[in-house]
Amino acid sequence: MKHLFTLLLTFSPGLLLAQKIPDYGLHQIRINDTDKTIRAEILPVTSMANVHPELTYYWYGAGAIHQLQGGFSGHLLNGSYEEYYINKNLKTQGTFEKGLKNGLWKEWDESGKLTRQLTWENGSWSGPFSLYNVHGQLVQSGRYARNQLDGPISFNAGTDSAKIVRYNKGKVVPPKSGTFLKRINIFKKKKTPALKPAS
Repeated sequence: MKHLFTLLLTFSPGLLLAQKIPDYGLHQIRINDTDKTIRAEILPVTSMANVHPELTYYWYGAGAIHQLQGGFSGHLLNGSYEEYYINKNLKTQGTFEKGLKNGLWKEWDESGKLTRQLTWENGSWSGPFSLYNVHGQLVQSGRYARNQLDGPISFNAGTDSAKIVRYNKGKVVPPKSGTFLKRINIFKKKKTPALKPAS
């Protein structure tokens, strides 16, 4: 019996350290303001990479959420983020990772209509986006790459009207001249160089 007790004491610290202690909401914050309510997570950041001067970091301190370009001075927002209107409708929803917006972020108006969806990657617009009018109808969609419009961007003016503009790194790509059929015309005569008389 004495040996069994010694054996249990020897191996029990390893078992105790392997258990996860429940969070109990210690890493969640709730802020009630006059026009909104915010719920956010400030999960512990395991390792912090270099702070980039061009990025905006979001952090919690002194009972409020702050944002600062190129730095922070408090607990970085890390985890889910939700902002509500006074009428309890969702206003903003997304995720922070080490103080930077990451993944899909959605925004709604006070009546509950979706106004926009943006994809973030490490604090920069990167990925698909959609903008909606006051009726909740899609008016613009496309994608961003490092905060710049990139690829085909669709502008919807009505139920049957749409315009597509191509972008490359934030600049409009002019459309090619001529129609597609004119560009691939296989019957087009090729110009032959004039022969020079032999001297």
